[in-house]
Amino acid sequence: MNRNLPKCIPHAGTIAATRHQLARRLASALIVAICAAALANFAKAADGGAGDIKAYQAGDGWTVPHTDLTVGGYASSSVTKEASAPWTLDLSHLSLFLWWSGDSRLRFFSETDLEHPVQVRAGHTSTDSAYLALERLYADWTQSDELNFRVGKFLTPIGRWNLIHAAPLVWTTSRPVITEQVFPTNATGAMVFGTLTAVGAGLDYSIYGSIGTELRPDPQVDTFKEAYGVHFSYPVQPTLQVGLSYANFEQKHEIGEHKNLFGVDGVWARNGYEISAEAAWRFSSQGGGADEKGGFVQG
Repeated sequence: MNRNLPKCIPHAGTIAATRHQLARRLASALIVAICAAALANFAKAADGGAGDIKAYQAGDGWTVPHTDLTVGGYASSSVTKEASAPWTLDLSHLSLFLWWSGDSRLRFFSETDLEHPVQVRAGHTSTDSAYLALERLYADWTQSDELNFRVGKFLTPIGRWNLIHAAPLVWTTSRPVITEQVFPTNATGAMVFGTLTAVGAGLDYSIYGSIGTELRPDPQVDTFKEAYGVHFSYPVQPTLQVGLSYANFEQKHEIGEHKNLFGVDGVWARNGYEISAEAAWRFSSQGGGADEKGGFVQG
């Protein structure tokens, strides 16, 4: 080792780590700033001081004045206390929605999620688990109610939970294992979807394909290398809706192993009560029988 080198010169790994931390902090600051600006305008609209700005309604997002751009999102946190372990306070998600829809048939949507930006464990604060995830980024072309086209990164249309898994919209604090451990939750590719109004009360369908590289893949997820699938949902009764899913896919870390997934889902709701359920069976080309199977019922 050259002892004449100044001790103040950082190691290359330290520089890389510092840049990574700086990028995370800048991304966090950007999301917080956008959310703060949106909240300020929400308050202004609610007080009637925004001129021709439409007052903000919860759940509708906020439309940037004089544009076709809408901002929305949510934040969630959790407190965990396990046996023989200290308690943990986790700011789980800071999610930002941006969508644009003008007078044409073209629409854009994006969801950026800052996951676990801050964790407090027994009084010690950490940002080591922070990750800026790109949940969705796609463009839609609407031909009619029956026929729509989507290109980009979207939530994999399998079951019900994966399509509506934002913390403010679900009943439980932890996600059912069957909804995330048996298939990649995001896909980058193309989709055709719509509602076939000529079929009874209206049959919702999604047909999708994914080939190539995932847009900003989550390093903890074994993403699709190639995938094709379909999902149907039909209101059997005014209070009962059932769905069917099928997917054939190969994942990045398991090249050569093709998997077939079959799923069924449903939701019943009446007079303020709701019961939802999902079940899935996954079969591998390298073994007999279902290599993964499971389900859940909640109400």
